[in-house]
Amino acid sequence: TPLLPRTAFAHLRRQAAALDALRPRLNACCHHHSPLPCARRAWTDVLDGFCTDEFGVKTRQFHCCRRHGTA
Repeated sequence: TPLLPRTAFAHLRRQAAALDALRPRLNACCHHHSPLPCARRAWTDVLDGFCTDEFGVKTRQFHCCRRHGTA
């Protein structure tokens, strides 16, 4: 994230922030008794947060945020 310019590229900063939020949650899942469901839950939680942020700005949203359910 620090390598991104301070102006513009907000969409890339949101993507980088989502990945930064995912990393510690995945690391915690490695020590969980059922790591795969934990990782799936971490991914969907972080992705939901990312999409909420995407729809909160007046730019074109990331394509995966328009999908619903298992899609």
